[in-house]
Amino acid sequence: MWKNYLKIAWRNISRSKGYAFINVTGLGVGMAASILILMWVQFELSVDRFYDNTDRIYANWRSAEMQGEIFTWDYTPAPYAPAIIEQFPEVEEVARITEWDQQLLTVGDNNFYEEATFTDPGFFKIFSFEVLQGDPAAALTEPGNIVLTESVAKKLFGESSAMGKSVTVAQQLEFEVKAVIKDLPTNTDFPFTAFLPFKKLEAMGWADDYWGNNSYRTFTMLTEGADLATFNQKFTDFTAKNSEMEDVSDFLFPMSDLHLYAKFENGKSVGGKIELIRMFGIISIIVLLIAAINFVNLSTAQSDKRAKEVGIRKISGAGKGMLIGQFLAEYILIALSAYLVAIIIVSLSFSWFRDLVGQELESPFTQPFFWLISVIYVFVTGILAGSYPAFLLSSFKPTVVFKSKMNVTRSFGIKPREVLVVFQFAVVVTLISSVWIVQDQMTFVQNRDLGIDKDNLIFHEVTESMRKNKVALRNELLALPEVAEVSYTFSPMTDIYSDTDAMSWQGKDPEYKPNISRMGQDANLVKTAGMELVAGRDIDVYTYASDSLSAIVNEKTVEIMGFDDPIGQVIKDDSYEFTIVGVVKDFIMASPFEEVRPIVVIGPERNLNFIHIRFAEGGDYIKSLASVETVFNKFNPDSPFDYKFVDEEHARKFSSQKRTAKLTSIFTGLAVLISCMGLFGLATFIAERRKKEISVRKVMGASVTSVVGLISSEFTKLVLISVIIGIPATWYFMSDWLETFAYRTSINWAVFVWTGGLTLAIALLTVSSQAIKAALVNPAETLKSE
Repeated sequence: MWKNYLKIAWRNISRSKGYAFINVTGLGVGMAASILILMWVQFELSVDRFYDNTDRIYANWRSAEMQGEIFTWDYTPAPYAPAIIEQFPEVEEVARITEWDQQLLTVGDNNFYEEATFTDPGFFKIFSFEVLQGDPAAALTEPGNIVLTESVAKKLFGESSAMGKSVTVAQQLEFEVKAVIKDLPTNTDFPFTAFLPFKKLEAMGWADDYWGNNSYRTFTMLTEGADLATFNQKFTDFTAKNSEMEDVSDFLFPMSDLHLYAKFENGKSVGGKIELIRMFGIISIIVLLIAAINFVNLSTAQSDKRAKEVGIRKISGAGKGMLIGQFLAEYILIALSAYLVAIIIVSLSFSWFRDLVGQELESPFTQPFFWLISVIYVFVTGILAGSYPAFLLSSFKPTVVFKSKMNVTRSFGIKPREVLVVFQFAVVVTLISSVWIVQDQMTFVQNRDLGIDKDNLIFHEVTESMRKNKVALRNELLALPEVAEVSYTFSPMTDIYSDTDAMSWQGKDPEYKPNISRMGQDANLVKTAGMELVAGRDIDVYTYASDSLSAIVNEKTVEIMGFDDPIGQVIKDDSYEFTIVGVVKDFIMASPFEEVRPIVVIGPERNLNFIHIRFAEGGDYIKSLASVETVFNKFNPDSPFDYKFVDEEHARKFSSQKRTAKLTSIFTGLAVLISCMGLFGLATFIAERRKKEISVRKVMGASVTSVVGLISSEFTKLVLISVIIGIPATWYFMSDWLETFAYRTSINWAVFVWTGGLTLAIALLTVSSQAIKAALVNPAETLKSE
């Protein structure tokens, strides 16, 4: 029976090649988009959920109320982890990690920067990474050992074994390789390639006991059977009991949710990356749904042609179930053909898509599970897309069919086909206008005044060799004609490394605890970074010896501290007192999407870990870099010249939003393409069905223009309704999206005017080609049989 169904299905498909092409191509494109997105979604959902004990692993988070709002963070002090395992029997393992700048690894003449972390032995007991040699947990119990990933071991030692060999870190610390692990999988948020013992930090005195120094992330594994809610009730006052920070509360957050739900507002998890995954999951379903709508529309549009076939089959004894099976077989065959097209598209675009989403996605074609799902996918898509036309066609009554009274109009005169076309183009309107708004937001933020001049500016991490010769290196760089300014800083001008709510000043309310960012410098940061000085002067320890305890602040800091005249005011930070010598215009170092932060730039009482170099205007970058590299090689001979451009690092902050905009644009384009294919098919069918009417009209004197308008008006009306529906939908969803940014543009009504016009133009161009073709047909050819 099924063999017969497939034979008849193939004949029917072959008889309507044009409609079959539109169905197969449209559905194939929709399936391909759906497959690609689902592969990415599957990857994102697997991040940090593959460990042996994932259900018992938690990240340590803390929160505190500041100015009526609860702030949440996941950094902890050094004594935090040892105190947990000592005070709570439910804790089986605990581990701290550092997330500092890349560290220089050296073996002989071979040296390069790697993502290194100082961590506890518990890290490899909590997280089940594959071990190739040695025992990484045991290795980290001694301060002189190091654990490497396989790729780094090969970079340092080639094909020979790394075990027992020595590695120099940061030009000053010697470690012995005691374990090698497989490279961390791509579906983890840990970027590390080298692991150093936390005991080394403690031995060097770098890990202090101050509970206000939030420098490390902590992870905890509870014992089997321990209840998270019960533990968090006991754990909430952990910091308060162990320190003077009585307003800080603590809680464990599931590791399995960390990648997707790490966005906190007012102390509660409100989402995170899961929002992006949901959005594109919905978009992929919508694109597939639009393709399925084409399928349904073109199938029901041909109901008149298939009606007599149904009538004859029913008179010949075919039951409704047999007819439904026949039509479903036809639609499943189309779905299978479309899926083959989708597989080809996925194969050709997989590498490009992987680069687009920035993830090392695993090819699905090597996974048996994928092919099992594919079979289910084809049948589900075919059955869901074909159910309505199958039940519609099989329900025709022979007596009605042969009286030519077929009509699919439902109650209130609404045709399901028109409803589906309106839905398609409402989605198109929503997607097009959303893309426009996303681009507007990107342009708005990218054009934001950062308060610094990011062009012609590079920075480089300060190594131990450079630290010993800081003044000499600075002087030789300034002597170069290609170099305009030089400044050492605590952090790069592209990021905030430190903040505090413990600063105090004259007249401050003890209950007022704003979070203030801080960094350090030695001299001339204002000119080097291209800031605008509003009052006073810059810090310069080479001219003013007392400037090691001076500070410059931005306007936001002056505002929150309430100074009428900030010059000469004293700010207390930890055990230091800094005198304000200058005020600069607000500048932005962290996220360009956030509000301006108060920032205090202090003299070099803290380590200055970066050097910033501004090139002279109009210089040759290649020549300038070569000259600077020559000086670096003199003072930093055992390290590569690993500089970064400030403008390029700033541009990377837009990578996620750019990826979102690009993906949205691509899927919007696919939705438009598929919708237009369906519209083209419907216009072709309607023009064919009304060819006699058109010929009669032409004989009666109708012009080509009026005939084209007659056919086009049916679709213009539907598209206008789609625009009316799509605009408020876009306003609702995109207003919510813009609310996620502290610095955001407003929605311009011109976007909707242009979107409506563009959608109408696309629809009219699609329909008019068939309308014109129908209008130009010679009436004699159509009416000669009458």
